[in-house]
Amino acid sequence: MKHEDCSEASLSPVSTSSPASSTSPLPDISTVVFDSERHSAVEPMPRELAKARILMHLELANQPNNLKASDDAYTRADVPELFDHFIDTAEAWAGSSECQRVLQTWSPSLSVMHTFLLHGMLAFSASHLQSFRPWEKKYGLAAALHCGLSLQGFSATLSQRVDHDNADALFACCYLHTMLALYNKSRCDQASMVDNDFAWLRGMKGIPILQRTNVLRPHLNHSIWLPVFVETKAYSAEIGHLPTPTNEHSAAFPQIEILRAQCQVNRLDPDNDENPYAIPLAHLDRLSRLSSIGNGQIGMLMVFIGRMPECFVALLERLDPLAMRILALWCDYAGQVEQWWCTGPARQEAARLRRILQRRETSKTPDTLA
Repeated sequence: MKHEDCSEASLSPVSTSSPASSTSPLPDISTVVFDSERHSAVEPMPRELAKARILMHLELANQPNNLKASDDAYTRADVPELFDHFIDTAEAWAGSSECQRVLQTWSPSLSVMHTFLLHGMLAFSASHLQSFRPWEKKYGLAAALHCGLSLQGFSATLSQRVDHDNADALFACCYLHTMLALYNKSRCDQASMVDNDFAWLRGMKGIPILQRTNVLRPHLNHSIWLPVFVETKAYSAEIGHLPTPTNEHSAAFPQIEILRAQCQVNRLDPDNDENPYAIPLAHLDRLSRLSSIGNGQIGMLMVFIGRMPECFVALLERLDPLAMRILALWCDYAGQVEQWWCTGPARQEAARLRRILQRRETSKTPDTLA
């Protein structure tokens, strides 16, 4: 089997030519324990003060700027609702419990200093409200406006200055857009979507690329995000030995074994296998051995995307059937996570991939009645 270059250079806006473009392999801090005393001198800003400063910034920036007000228009008067919803939502809705805790505790304070995160926070809140109140158009307007402004500011920051002062805000924004990338994909017009549209995968790969950025590496052990980094097990230098299966009735087991044989993957040493299917299959195998998939396993689910090599994405864009079958199985697992941005969108993508596979397989079948 001919193997392709598996670099990540073109996978994400984070990897464009910018201060964040110089990267190296992830450090192994899988055994590091978060020390809260490192942050004892820094406390989150009181929420009402953060809200007031955010509203002042939006007023000075004239955002949102509604030239023609209507009953369903989104205005600055709606911002407090989005702000409060982001902080007060108690249900599982923003990744793992640790990720959600950090986002809700620190995002308001960081948003005062970093407007790209301010808009990311409001976009995430508006998108969540839109997901269960689709008839209220203001949420869709707010989500689109703030998502665009957040991505624009995030990209500008990456091209100008990346250092320890904005690292935590960059990671926060990246986590929000990782979840939004999957959710927003599900809202695209499915009829007009091209088969090889996998841009959403690139939108979900920002975190590991930021983690590999040389200028940020000294900050990782001191970041407010360290507990989240560690729980994902993304820092393990290698995939390592697979655990004994705890879910022996997993329907994915035989499928993974068949795929491994068809992909000619070296099961014993996937990290050193140049085969483009090796690492995705190894992570899929690890997921299949868990007793269940839920909010506590979101980090491990995201590692599948984060460590996905460029050559595997290239195979997907060429509609390689083996790559699509692997991704469809991952979507099956992601669809078990009961969060608004994940459950429906992941199941929808799994169904889309299998429709493409079935259609392409049918087109290759000779007409037996001819």
